[in-house]
Amino acid sequence: MADVRFLDAAVEDLLRLNHAIRLRVLKKLLLLEENPQAGMPLGGPLTGYRKLVLGNRDWRIVYRETHDGAVEVCEVWVVGARADDEVYQEAADRIAALPPTPATHALAEVLARLGHPTGPVAEPEPASPPDWLSARLIHTAGADPAAVAVMTLDEALDAWTQYQSGPRRPASD
Repeated sequence: MADVRFLDAAVEDLLRLNHAIRLRVLKKLLLLEENPQAGMPLGGPLTGYRKLVLGNRDWRIVYRETHDGAVEVCEVWVVGARADDEVYQEAADRIAALPPTPATHALAEVLARLGHPTGPVAEPEPASPPDWLSARLIHTAGADPAAVAVMTLDEALDAWTQYQSGPRRPASD
């Protein structure tokens, strides 16, 4: 598991984002804990750095993976809108201005500063099937209403798919 760390400027970038985008950025950064090479490599003056793309390709996280003994460290350098490669120029400017070993902040520290819990992310509640699907399962497929009432959306879709792919009864005369 990689240790995701932030430069001071990247923390400031996060603080400037609106809440919805900040949450999407933090969720995307969880990929780096599991796979520091999840982003696409960059070239030119940013060779050795990678980018993660968010949303409809509008936001970028520019980071690098370093090796410090047995621990892989991902430093998030820039979080920002792509707007005419502005984020990449900002990353190049920051890199040029930093000492060889810049001070960084751990992901848990950044989350605490942002006011988010540092514990595990709770799994969302499973979605319920829409009324039309519940009605089809009960009235068309003959499913037990009590069983349909406790199904998740995935279970209801699986039940409907199984019904649809099963043998058909001939129509009554």
